[in-house]
Amino acid sequence: VSILTAGRWFGVPGAALCVLLLGLILIACQLSLGRLVGALSEVAELQKLDRERVAAAVSRLEGWGFESRQFVFLRHTDPGFTGGVVGLPRMEKIVLPMGVVEVLGVDELAITIARRVEAIENGSRGRGMFVAIGWVILGFSVSAMLPGAGVASVGELAMTCLGFTLWTFLGLLILPTLSRQASFAVDQRVVKKGASRDSLDRTVGQFDELQDDEPERPAMIETIFHPVPSVGRRRRAESSTDVPIAWHAARMTLFVSWACMGALVRAVHCNVGRPELWVMYPTD
Repeated sequence: VSILTAGRWFGVPGAALCVLLLGLILIACQLSLGRLVGALSEVAELQKLDRERVAAAVSRLEGWGFESRQFVFLRHTDPGFTGGVVGLPRMEKIVLPMGVVEVLGVDELAITIARRVEAIENGSRGRGMFVAIGWVILGFSVSAMLPGAGVASVGELAMTCLGFTLWTFLGLLILPTLSRQASFAVDQRVVKKGASRDSLDRTVGQFDELQDDEPERPAMIETIFHPVPSVGRRRRAESSTDVPIAWHAARMTLFVSWACMGALVRAVHCNVGRPELWVMYPTD
């Protein structure tokens, strides 16, 4: 209704601006929306052992030169839930799943937090967010110009959304490369700041076991479908740069596409049929 109203008053530019505002609202409310959709419960008070482990990890983090951030601990049932970074720039929160907090050692937990803090501090997370928004706005505007499409009637908007679905699929083929590059670069930066390479390798291995449990993949399959690089490639550090371009861009694009009724939001291989991952997608 919002898109139709803006489209009838101001045409495609007005509808695109409406999509932009809806996308920003989604990002700002991602934590609340994720808890609601996935029935995730926030842990207000950690058990003593978990609290001590987190405190030790934060102390190690600060020793590497990172600033501590606001943490949110969520109880979940899906083992593939990884949490991540939520919120608009300068208002970010780091979401940590209790399934990870309870099984990782101090070093591994510190590296998990450090990677997310690094993605925030170097601007890579913000760039990933803007790439996502830009991709969605561009795709929506182009789709609205297709034959039979538009933003002035329900029929035209339906056709626009169908075209946008094809655009989103194109993004699934292109944007994972940006996400993988950022993953490699963030790994390198965290190690340069003092984290142990062995601890990093153990951490990515444990995360993979909770998700796909696929430490090696055919190069073509990974290039097209996997924004998180395989454990084997990350251990081999297959990147020549430590400049992270756009962290988590591919899956953030899927989430933001919800603003214009993207049909693939809940239908990709990492989250189909898994409500806890419909809003906060698995990340590295």
